[in-house]
Amino acid sequence: MVEKVYRDGIIRDMTAEEQAKYDTLQIFANSPEQKLLKIKSIRLSKLKQTDWWVLRGEMTDEQRAWRQSLRDIPTTYSESDYDALLYRDEDEDEKLTHAVWSKP
Repeated sequence: MVEKVYRDGIIRDMTAEEQAKYDTLQIFANSPEQKLLKIKSIRLSKLKQTDWWVLRGEMTDEQRAWRQSLRDIPTTYSESDYDALLYRDEDEDEKLTHAVWSKP
């Protein structure tokens, strides 16, 4: 199926070159490398959201352990776990469902 492209106010079929590039990007979007990049981005966001715990200087052991578990994701989980880590609950505002993301 030839995809459409919108450029300069005109919708047209992609050229063969554009289609090949698009197909390559679509394949890469679901690659383990791309999934790991998404996971690392989510992890960074969660760590940034809780940096104030560290700055406050009074983190609980549970908070410390949770932040460490986030940092350990690349070594704790393998490619076979990436889909589970990225799974979002369709009924709950696309919330990530894996336990590693749940704050203490």
